[in-house]
Amino acid sequence: MPQAAPFPSEADRRTLDALADTVFPPRGDAPGGAAIGAGAYIAAALAGAYAAHAEEYRQVLAALDAACPGGFVAAAADARARAVDAFEKGALPGLPPTTDRSSFDLVWRHLREGLFADPEHGGNRDFSGWRLLGFPGAQFGYRAEEQALDTPVTRAPASAADLPQSARLPPLPTLRRGRVPAEPDAVVIGGGAAGLMLAHRLVMAGRTVVVLEAGPPRTGRERAMDELSATAFRNEGGTAKFNREVPTWRRHAGERARRAVMSQGLETALGGNSVAWGAVAMRFYEDDFRVRSSTVARYGEASIPAGSTLADWPLSYADLEPFYAQAERLLGVSGQAGHPADPARSRGNPFEAPRSDPYPMPALRTSGLGALFAEAARAEGYHPFPLPAAIATTPWRGRHACTYCSFCSRFGCHVDAKASAQNTVLAEALDSGRLTVVTGARVLSIVTDESGRAVGARYRDADGELHVQGGGTVVLATYAFENSRMLLLSAGPRHRRGLGNETGQVGRHYLTRQQPSVYGVFEGRLLNRFIGPTAQAMAIADLSADHFDHSGLGFIRGGRIAAFNQYLPTEASGVLPPDVPRWGAPWRDFVLDAYPRTAMLFIDPEMLPYESNGLDLDPDVNDDLGRPVIRITFDVHDNERRLIAFLQERALRIARRMGATRTWTRPALTGPISTHDVGGTRMGSDPRGSVVDGFGRVHDTPGLVVVGGSTFASLPAVNPALTIVALTLRAADRIIADGGRA
Repeated sequence: MPQAAPFPSEADRRTLDALADTVFPPRGDAPGGAAIGAGAYIAAALAGAYAAHAEEYRQVLAALDAACPGGFVAAAADARARAVDAFEKGALPGLPPTTDRSSFDLVWRHLREGLFADPEHGGNRDFSGWRLLGFPGAQFGYRAEEQALDTPVTRAPASAADLPQSARLPPLPTLRRGRVPAEPDAVVIGGGAAGLMLAHRLVMAGRTVVVLEAGPPRTGRERAMDELSATAFRNEGGTAKFNREVPTWRRHAGERARRAVMSQGLETALGGNSVAWGAVAMRFYEDDFRVRSSTVARYGEASIPAGSTLADWPLSYADLEPFYAQAERLLGVSGQAGHPADPARSRGNPFEAPRSDPYPMPALRTSGLGALFAEAARAEGYHPFPLPAAIATTPWRGRHACTYCSFCSRFGCHVDAKASAQNTVLAEALDSGRLTVVTGARVLSIVTDESGRAVGARYRDADGELHVQGGGTVVLATYAFENSRMLLLSAGPRHRRGLGNETGQVGRHYLTRQQPSVYGVFEGRLLNRFIGPTAQAMAIADLSADHFDHSGLGFIRGGRIAAFNQYLPTEASGVLPPDVPRWGAPWRDFVLDAYPRTAMLFIDPEMLPYESNGLDLDPDVNDDLGRPVIRITFDVHDNERRLIAFLQERALRIARRMGATRTWTRPALTGPISTHDVGGTRMGSDPRGSVVDGFGRVHDTPGLVVVGGSTFASLPAVNPALTIVALTLRAADRIIADGGRA
């Protein structure tokens, strides 16, 4: 049988270069996509990271050639443009069939990577893409004066490959200490933030713990300062598991689900999303724990939207406050306390709930963009404050203070200023001698005995061998999707519908954050928004929760508006107003002009749970082990659509008062998998409407505890991470008080 011609061939490479120049054409002061290296980048990636896309590219390039007499390379500019226009519209004959996204979506993303990703990946030749944008690349950090408005940053661009190796990869912790105990006091499924925080609490109280982590060990600094490897397309933190089991998504029952390809990637490696998170560390408000009853008391029962399963939490803010304080100290949270009694003089959040302790460290410094937002927000009658963040602003327990580099959310921290499980609890827990972490352990099911009690976990190790790990208490501590999936996959004689699912509650009450941001371009200004962590933000909470009168508005609850930093080139090149095309001179000119001048006002709307939204096992799609992936059923409802429109209108007012000369908004529905996915194993006092109690103990399965965002009863307009940690510490104390047996 004749061998297939190598791909890409030299002819294919020329076609890729011609495509790169059509999408990003040269102009007098700027090289085109081919000279920048976008075509060469794709050609190299098709032999490596993107080899799985080679056949799709083969068909795309053949279709482009066939559309132009004499081939795409030899065609005149207008003929190439017609071919690319048809390609984008999906009207080009010969394109491969796709279901989850178009081929143009894929190629456009890859071309952008070749233009603006770190040169160590083969594109952005001689930093030419970054030089056009004014982006300095991988810098150790920035001075406060460089974040001032209209200040040119004149540093020579640098690659992540230029960082000292010692700064990139410190030594790995030693995870195994002798033989794995056959019957530890607890076996914890998941070595992310919740699992390791709980394990730390237990071992420091004298208990023995085995953590089963599906991914590999890591330091927490991997992928620091490298946008490409941290994106949803590459998501190298998810290669061990998540990238092989991406959930499917449909908007309503009866619709065929499709792979959620444009989702944010989730980390499946030691430390989980605690490595990649943005580190905003806010507490919930007092009425967030009694959201249904407080709404009914003020606006009446009819104010609850039809079909919503909104419920109060089975605990109060006062119950959780001591654990919030402990979590803030454990993580090293920087912030500014508010003065609820005197909002006019408050530099912090005037709506925050009572605190027993101040923040451990001062807030992150205010950027020029943050100050501009704060001034405009005050002029609109609001009370701006710096977001609290689990990022050190002074040296903290061996961690370096923040350097205000360009890479934070979705990245490991190159100086450990940002809290992760690795740099807060892991070393001390291992040093106790009572913690064993088994990496490469993909748990297949939770094991129960004849009485229906959870007694261990069945897992597959990195070599494919099967094991059963016993434990006095079994703790499920994975992400929201896997928590529900694991319970459903662990059906047995005493739990035929899955664990925790006797009343059919597993997977219900799912919530995911939507991100209907407002964008503004500030002509003639330099915002330098690429400097500083995402969490170095100014925000307002005046429109959150029930902090304003909702009478007659047609919706309940509210949302937070904030001006965030961190704006990286590959992502930014896809942020476009509706009237700017995705290729050609108009796209090139907008990206080059707008990158240093674009601000985002991020909106976090409170999402309500609904009967029609939920998680279940997809009947058609399996992971690499042949097990069904999670199917997400989710759509935005009328209450949230009206709320989002209200928040966007207020955010647009702020942006224009800030001086934005061009504004636009994202749609109300931005999709599932936001990293603020919660619900599915809701906590509550009544098993008929919940899966676990207020301590995470599964109602119908003794010996089993669930921790993490999946237990949330609601999703306020606040980042969930700090509440997850606080709830986990509370659950750990209950396990200890119960004698180690839930």
